[in-house]
Amino acid sequence: MAVVICDGSHRPWGFCAHLLRGFILSVLLVPSVQAKDACLRIAMPEIHVSPENMAQYRRVMADAGLCVEPASLPQIRAVAALRAGKIDGVFAGQDDFPELVDIPVVPGEVVLGKLPGLLIVRKGPVTGFDDLTNEVLGVPLGATWPRKLIAGYANIVRVPRGAEMLKEMLREGRIDAMLLDGYSLNWAGGVPDGYNAIPVATITVHSWLRAEFAEHIPKFDQGTRAYLKAVQEEE
Repeated sequence: MAVVICDGSHRPWGFCAHLLRGFILSVLLVPSVQAKDACLRIAMPEIHVSPENMAQYRRVMADAGLCVEPASLPQIRAVAALRAGKIDGVFAGQDDFPELVDIPVVPGEVVLGKLPGLLIVRKGPVTGFDDLTNEVLGVPLGATWPRKLIAGYANIVRVPRGAEMLKEMLREGRIDAMLLDGYSLNWAGGVPDGYNAIPVATITVHSWLRAEFAEHIPKFDQGTRAYLKAVQEEE
């Protein structure tokens, strides 16, 4: 960077003021990398992290005019990374995502799917959440979608390791029932033998970006639609 010495003995003050004003304007008018040349770091769930899927996601986003760098991150790690500014968005987040991350985020318009929120309980008289009395209910730590559902229920255990640990605790008799979204339940192997999965909520899933990248949502949506179409055609 050039340095201009303006001490009166070397340059006229008017000349120095002109140079200084030009330097300030040049700094202010440099386009920000964030606004013009963003390459967004997007967390992808386990089901989409094959090399082929990651390459395809980059390609369809590039066709839509947006650079992305997908990374394999489960949701708990993705939330922490988003808060820390290590990623810029997630491919799939439930409609409670803003409460979960507690920073400004914006959803894409494309609905990736609608998941059931499920009560998994032993086969028997329980047909809905209101039938629970004093059963020990396991809930994934950090999940916000069941918040209203469990607001008046006292016998709750919050489990830090998600679906697999909940199923383990269920098998061992440490909990009597659990709440899971349909995606997490399927990822953990489905409904355990001898249990029912009772729908108690509907959860909408979108892609999400940090709010400062809201201007990219139209291109982001275009790429998301193309990616979903490509994945469906391969199935």
